[in-house]
Amino acid sequence: MPTPPRLPEQATLGLLPYINAHALDEDYAQAAEHRLQADSAKERPRVGRMGAAIIAVFAVLAVTAAVQTSRDSTSEEKERRALIDQVKANRAALAADRKTAATLTAQTRRLESQLLRSSDDTSGLLRELDLLRVRTGIAPVHGPGLEVVVDDKPDASSDREKVLDTDLQKLVNGLWEAGAEAISINGERLTVLSAIRHASEAITVNFRSLRPPYRVLAIGDRKTMASRFGDTSAAAAWLTLQREVGLRFRMTSQPSLRLPGIEVPTLRFAKEKGPKRPRKDLS
Repeated sequence: MPTPPRLPEQATLGLLPYINAHALDEDYAQAAEHRLQADSAKERPRVGRMGAAIIAVFAVLAVTAAVQTSRDSTSEEKERRALIDQVKANRAALAADRKTAATLTAQTRRLESQLLRSSDDTSGLLRELDLLRVRTGIAPVHGPGLEVVVDDKPDASSDREKVLDTDLQKLVNGLWEAGAEAISINGERLTVLSAIRHASEAITVNFRSLRPPYRVLAIGDRKTMASRFGDTSAAAAWLTLQREVGLRFRMTSQPSLRLPGIEVPTLRFAKEKGPKRPRKDLS
């Protein structure tokens, strides 16, 4: 019996199932795949010769800028070190000049004293001159008194938690009011020309920068000066600074203190006032 002819697949499956199984033609699928590959190739950036040249120039500029920055920082560091060395040298020269001036001043005083002592008529003048030197702060002095040490609050984080120039001014004024005859701050003798003020990050006295803690020495009657200071407004102000701000304050009585003298100031504009001339009557 002859074998029946093989029917096409669509005849076996039916037309509708065949269409669902082969919805896309093979040629159409290949064309779509080629189009997708072409679109991907268009989206992929291509760097041409011009782009490569721009990238190379940018790299050269970046390297040049980095090298120049490094050279500038090195040059600035050298200039900073040179400036620091210059400041240190000037400070050393200034200290040497001050030492020389102090030596010459001491020699001048000795010669003046010898000259005045050589005459019997100048004994009273010599005593008056010595007293004037003590009062003006030119001559060094020693004697009993009080030692006051004040300092910033521990771990101070603001200026108000540090000792200010106004705080030292109040303390010194209170000691004068309590009967102090001579006062110094960190070795700087106070005179009528002394100023306690802030300059940059430090407090200056006699144009010299001081650092905390501040050691204030006051020569006077140590038996009464402490109690008299307690009655002043300066003591009340410092009590408030201790309690509310946290500044440190310590006062002790000392049997003997030594305060240095200060260099003789040069007066350039102050002149001795002469006798007053009588006004003429124009009537």
